[in-house]
Amino acid sequence: MKKFLIVLLTIACLAGFAFAEALVVGEKPVKLELDGKNGGRMDKTPWCSCELENTAWVLFYVDPDESDMNEAAEDTLDILDIPKTQLKSAAVINYRGTKLPGFAVTMILKNKQKKYPDTLYLTDKKHVFVEEWGLTDNSYCTLVFDKTGVLVYRFDGAMDEAEIAKYIKVIQENI
Repeated sequence: MKKFLIVLLTIACLAGFAFAEALVVGEKPVKLELDGKNGGRMDKTPWCSCELENTAWVLFYVDPDESDMNEAAEDTLDILDIPKTQLKSAAVINYRGTKLPGFAVTMILKNKQKKYPDTLYLTDKKHVFVEEWGLTDNSYCTLVFDKTGVLVYRFDGAMDEAEIAKYIKVIQENI
């Protein structure tokens, strides 16, 4: 019985550490940087989460295999035509979340860039967002940040119509 309790407490402690840095709605996330071998902007320059301030942001963390999962939510946001001075968007491509070869990921990305040219495209080559912010791997994570960089919305997976309406409402309340 004593051994069982020790094992149980150890697991509970380790689980607590594993999620210590997870994003929490209502809080500003820990600083995250993409540069060099772990990713960055498409032009290979570094990116820092400290850029998620001074305007509202929508950030998509996407497994290339799931890039069309929330196309309806993307299109709904695009139709609103919110000025880029009020809302910016970034798409982070989770390179380790796919078995697709690099050229296939690049093709998917180029098609998205044509459709959404004002979106900032970033690469995460080493699961930085998964490890530092606790984002779901092999999925499609949608995050909304207010003007101060505080997370005001998070959804992992495919959005239904009700969730899209909630997502749009949160954006409109924070621009």
